[in-house]
Amino acid sequence: MQRNNTGTRRRRDKKAKPVGADGSTASKDTDDMTLWQVFGNHPLVTVSKYIFLPYALYLSYFYLQLQHPEYLSKATGGIIQLRPAVGISDLRQLLIVGSPSTGTVQMQTTLQKLRLEIGHETTDTAWNWVRDGTVSWFHGIRFLTDPTHKDKERLAKSFSAICDAGEDHMNMGFHPAAYREPVNKCSYRDKWSDCWRKECYLALIKEWGCATDDVDGAPDCEINFATTLHQVRNPMRSLESLVVKFCIGGLQGSVADSFLIYASALFPSHNFYEDSCIEAAGHFLVQYQNTMIEARKRGEIAGFYRIEDVSACNVAALAGLLDPNTTVYKPNSVYIANICDENNADSPARHVVERRENKVNADIVRLGWKDLRGGAHGSMKKTGDTQLEKLIRALFKALGYDESLELEEAPYVDPISHDDL
Repeated sequence: MQRNNTGTRRRRDKKAKPVGADGSTASKDTDDMTLWQVFGNHPLVTVSKYIFLPYALYLSYFYLQLQHPEYLSKATGGIIQLRPAVGISDLRQLLIVGSPSTGTVQMQTTLQKLRLEIGHETTDTAWNWVRDGTVSWFHGIRFLTDPTHKDKERLAKSFSAICDAGEDHMNMGFHPAAYREPVNKCSYRDKWSDCWRKECYLALIKEWGCATDDVDGAPDCEINFATTLHQVRNPMRSLESLVVKFCIGGLQGSVADSFLIYASALFPSHNFYEDSCIEAAGHFLVQYQNTMIEARKRGEIAGFYRIEDVSACNVAALAGLLDPNTTVYKPNSVYIANICDENNADSPARHVVERRENKVNADIVRLGWKDLRGGAHGSMKKTGDTQLEKLIRALFKALGYDESLELEEAPYVDPISHDDL
């Protein structure tokens, strides 16, 4: 009995010693390993190998490619020659402005197939491949001339409405990080912070109406483009897409707060808060497109095109990319001229842009002229009022679309009310 107890005790005492990461026992880890081995096996160091090191390599790639490509050239004795860096105020080839829901994402994708570094809503060349330009709706603020904004107090309210909205406005496509590296060294890990709010004010101050400042006979924009083009789409199709994006609860629903904030800030002469959702979207579309049309008349925008009618090569030609004398980065013209050559008929770049990207309104909503009149879909205006209809019809003419092809009363399915049936 005693022997059994002793044996049992001995078996309990024979516990396995902890084994280290390299198969050695714990005592060997602490007694026999060098300081470097102990450091190398520390959990934080092990994690760093798999997380921090790849992240550092990722940042180094952008740093060398976009910010200091000359370092690699010097290190290799000139064997590797990368494209030069483009600073915040250095000239880029192209800015395309277009209202939301006019196919800006599609055009960015199309132009990238020409090997162009084109971004969407971003111009920060330090961390993004946008050295050739960008396609954007929000960069249209550089052409704003709303008379109300001559009142500095009212302009300050517009800035405050956007910058103090916090994360609630992220779905509108604007963030100060998209313009340049933050002056105040804001953390990119934060979606929004007081630091980014300050950067927001700085971005708006520099960009708002900068292309219309003709005090010294030249634009006063920090970010410069050789050519600016205005992209348009059938106004009724754009309006339908805006309704799907920003009407909460269907055609008779409420307008998204973020949309109201931006629309009111950009065009304070119109009271969007009194509109139905279709009216708010319609008046915003009219105001934005008319602002770009006026900028074109003043010579601040070089030209416009209908996205339904153009190919990537057509846009490249309008941007001056087929002529080495008007191409900012000369190698672009050589490559693009080859794939856009008239003898290269099978080149996809010569085909009219096909709408594939960001198709928000996949036949969810279809509008006719009757839907734009007072009393329809929650409108508080007098029944039959044609104010918005007239403005949209005028926009059709200004942009070269045939208004007669639109239906008086279009069949549509309101996704909310339809589900409730």
